Amino acid sequence: MTRLLAITSNTFLQTVRQPIYAVIVLATLLAYVMAPPLTGWTMDDDNKLLRDIGLSTLLMQGLFLAAFAASAVISQEIEQKTVLVSVSKPLSRGVFVLGKAFGVFAAVTLAFYLGLIAFIMSMRHGVLQTASETSDPTVITFGPGVVLLMLIAAGVLNYLFDWKFLPTAIALIAPALTVSIIVLSFVDRDWKFSRYQTRQQISALPEGVPTPDVLRGIVEFEPEEGYKALPGAPGTLVRSNFKGPITDDEREYLRSLAPDDYRWCQQLDFLVTSTRKIATPDLLRAALLILPAILVLCAVAIAASTRLSTVPTLLTCVVVLCAGLVADHYLQPLDEKGVAWAQALYRVLPNFQFFWMIDALADDRVIPTGYVLTVVGYAVVWIAGMLALAAALFETREVG
Repeated sequence: MTRLLAITSNTFLQTVRQPIYAVIVLATLLAYVMAPPLTGWTMDDDNKLLRDIGLSTLLMQGLFLAAFAASAVISQEIEQKTVLVSVSKPLSRGVFVLGKAFGVFAAVTLAFYLGLIAFIMSMRHGVLQTASETSDPTVITFGPGVVLLMLIAAGVLNYLFDWKFLPTAIALIAPALTVSIIVLSFVDRDWKFSRYQTRQQISALPEGVPTPDVLRGIVEFEPEEGYKALPGAPGTLVRSNFKGPITDDEREYLRSLAPDDYRWCQQLDFLVTSTRKIATPDLLRAALLILPAILVLCAVAIAASTRLSTVPTLLTCVVVLCAGLVADHYLQPLDEKGVAWAQALYRVLPNFQFFWMIDALADDRVIPTGYVLTVVGYAVVWIAGMLALAAALFETREVG
């Protein structure tokens, strides 16, 4: 166990210190900074496109890191003969492969964690879809502002103490973004304490809402001081973020209460847009499900890198990912018809649709916690199988 932990920690540090690791992580953070202004060109809800691109970015980051990290710690060590230092000792090759795999898993998980924080910040800021919307100063300060400050600090440490710039930057950004996301959880865009609610001021409660009960609990109405919750009263519509974003059906119902009241419909749309910028539990579950998918790709990369160099390993991961995403569409019909090769391939390939929740989010479906745990179990079984294959391949690999 001591040797396994030693190899794991050494592999983790070796991976994080690779320049390509920091480049991919920083490129991912930059992509999230640029995502809100670049996704504001749809004919529908721009924040849905922002969400889809954000989740795709997490997956793509994991894909490239899996291939490059696995290749660096196994394939390149075999080519450079440095692997002989480890396997020449009384250390089984299986333990060596496991240690390398766990180290890569830890490094990729750290990158995923940073990307997830950036994704949540990007969704909180949202796309500015109307001229009346303004940028969120809290997100800009605690997101890009903090990252820029840490990059400057890393540059200073590199100049003064000759610390390596990229690994130092990652080491500073990780705790800084952790503190930032915690602060943003308790501060709203106006620098006030957040009650995890989305609020929208309205000029007057329409005649179609004689009592707050008509709102069906979709939103609550808080009248201004001196007014009662009656038609014509100014106040604030409040949506608890624990309920998730307002769905299209809920919006249509609320609009139907006063369809001819332009101001009511406009202010209601502002509220709907704001609720869809919040990191809801289902959105977080969808994002977290990408992590086991990335770890599956890491296991594939570990197995491939025992025999292949960097580029073939990357291509192998791309093929497995693409095949796993389209397996339901192309292979499942053939599997149901009893085609032998399709049945075998359909069961061998990891089904990445289990991890990809874009369709569920688009249809406003709930992602149960039980489903998340089941998919994690599926990923664990698949990873165990791939690591066993990797150990078998490395056992017969000539490294001398």
